[in-house]
Amino acid sequence: MLARLTVFAALLLAPAIGSAQALADRVPADAMIYFGWRGADDLGPGYDQSNLKAVLADSNIPQFINDFLPALMDKVGQMNPEAGAVTPIVAAIAKPTWHHPTALFFGLAKGPNGQPTPHGGVIWQAGADADALAGQLQQLVQNAKPIPIKVLHKDQIVALTVGYDDPESALAGGANKSLADNATFKNALSRVMQEPTAVLYEDIQQFLAIANDMIKQAPNEQAARIWPQVRDTLGLKNLKRVMVASGFEGKDWGTRAFLEAPQPRSGLFKLIGGKPLDNDILSAIPKGATSAGAGRFNLAGVLPLIRQVAGAIDPNAQQQLDQLLQNFAQASEVDVQKDLLGSLGDQWAFYTDPMLDGRGLASLTLVNHLKDPAKFEQAMSKVQTYAIEQIQEQIHNPMIHLSFETAEVDGMKIHYLAVPLVAPSWVVQNGNLYVAAFPQVAAATARQGAGRNASILQNEGFMALRQRLGQQNFSSFSFSDLPKTAPDAYNAWLLITRLAGFGDVLGVKSPPMILPELGKLEAHLSPAGSVSWEDADGIHVRGVEPFPGSTLVASDPTVMALYAVPTEIAVLLPALNRAREQAKRVKSAANLRQIGMGAMMYANNHNNKFPPDLGTMAREEDLTAAVFKNPRMNDRSPPPPANPKLLAGWVDQNSDYVWAGAGQDTTAGAHVPLAYEKPEQNADGINILYADGHVEFVPMPQATQEIQKAKQHGNRNPPANGGL
Repeated sequence: MLARLTVFAALLLAPAIGSAQALADRVPADAMIYFGWRGADDLGPGYDQSNLKAVLADSNIPQFINDFLPALMDKVGQMNPEAGAVTPIVAAIAKPTWHHPTALFFGLAKGPNGQPTPHGGVIWQAGADADALAGQLQQLVQNAKPIPIKVLHKDQIVALTVGYDDPESALAGGANKSLADNATFKNALSRVMQEPTAVLYEDIQQFLAIANDMIKQAPNEQAARIWPQVRDTLGLKNLKRVMVASGFEGKDWGTRAFLEAPQPRSGLFKLIGGKPLDNDILSAIPKGATSAGAGRFNLAGVLPLIRQVAGAIDPNAQQQLDQLLQNFAQASEVDVQKDLLGSLGDQWAFYTDPMLDGRGLASLTLVNHLKDPAKFEQAMSKVQTYAIEQIQEQIHNPMIHLSFETAEVDGMKIHYLAVPLVAPSWVVQNGNLYVAAFPQVAAATARQGAGRNASILQNEGFMALRQRLGQQNFSSFSFSDLPKTAPDAYNAWLLITRLAGFGDVLGVKSPPMILPELGKLEAHLSPAGSVSWEDADGIHVRGVEPFPGSTLVASDPTVMALYAVPTEIAVLLPALNRAREQAKRVKSAANLRQIGMGAMMYANNHNNKFPPDLGTMAREEDLTAAVFKNPRMNDRSPPPPANPKLLAGWVDQNSDYVWAGAGQDTTAGAHVPLAYEKPEQNADGINILYADGHVEFVPMPQATQEIQKAKQHGNRNPPANGGL
């Protein structure tokens, strides 16, 4: 709990992580990643007139950082001997990192064997803390051998380096030796800020060059062939550098970023950004929105790009993807690319409006400006019907019924999933798709969007922010009306800051009021947000907020937790799906083992000859119909006959396994396939039964080779249940 409070305070005081030119003259010129900041003791020009200084003056945050946390660490060290061994090292590193200029860097260089060798380190201009810091670092690395970790201490400069035999020479700086003299670094910095408080720099071009060399030298010829195709298909070849810088802009805190990617841009770049947003999507956001954003994302381009990448890796993978999409189209009567994704527009927006839909998760709405509203509504209705059918088949419980329902509201047809707690809903109105957590919200937002007379384009805070950022034609934006959201969030943050009271319980006095009073905080709040745009050289981002962490402080943490739930579910669902798929694989492998045992029993009674087909085996070895059905596949077959004499014919027509053992006997080698899952609907790979009775899961396309091998081992009369 105290960790969460510490993170909050750090975000308020510090620049956003990932967002100085500090010590760049000490960093080697070949550094591929560099992050530095000036230190809290000198945050740079503009601090004396900033909102940040005023907020800190009205709060006990400096006392919390400088006095309370170190005292609490000492107390924990006294109470826990194991922690006591660590806390002095943490304190010795944390203090100079917080207060003084600090730089972190990483790079790669060719080693004696020609392979890239990593090197990097952390550099502090530690001032009066240099001696203590160097001593703690020496203690920390004394047992690090044989890893080449070294500590450099010269005057007030302390460095912890990895991969350097002579760190003093490597970090000496000077013309053409330091990052500060690197022309590409200076050019990237000129595109953002000249006097930043913090900066992050990444030389992607160097990474790609090293990756190209490594793959060319690799013994795997396939990788050397595939990588250039994948790189160029994704549009990575034109990626050069990334620079993100933050610092003071007047009273506010500004962040500027530049992704150097010269035109022509392709691949992933075709999915995002591009032309400026138009008023059609902006007009769908209500005037009263307290948080909002919009941008371009071409969802219709995702599948073609995946298909191109798959084809570059393996033509069979591209064919399998096409087959999956074709199977889905046949089952659902929807062509995903043409009917569903193709009917979506590339402009998206989201917003919350407490006056329209309430506060929190209930107010969140997603909007898409559709390319073909009628086609989307028709395709989406079919897809959701098909999805419900598939889910119901998996549930196997007649008492549980899932369905998408519709509700007519003021002439609008609201579609919603009828489940507890939330009812994910969507509606198409006036050319826009509105998606919300409840039918009421979907209806209200669609009705508001239809009016087009009170949109965010008339919101004074948004207009002022747009003017402040100075970019009228943007391809994406974000907006937070902090003066309106802060009162709702304030009490929740008071509760969180009082977690410092655990220090009082341990005998370490905490600051009485870490946050300023609400009125004093509000005096320094204004709308925050960012915009992005593109030019011939790359993609630009500019953002502004009253002070570092202000957007966080003015957001209700309980609402933020609710927003995190869908994300957590999105993370968990793939894991759950993988677990379910693994269970199905295991069950299918067990079925094949039973088929293998049946084949052996048949061979014992037929001069070591395997059965000609699965139906014969089912009839003579008394195997149930369930053995021949693969749980990994959608079962659309008719029920098995009640008469056992008819089972053989049913198995030959409806089995999900292909028999490859016809014409073979028990002398077949252990590498010879006898039976395997039908490849349909199993694009990731299939289970294969071999002649010695063992079952393996074989990924595609290796499985395709195994199937061809099976056909070459005497199966000249394949049964009716098919194969590839």
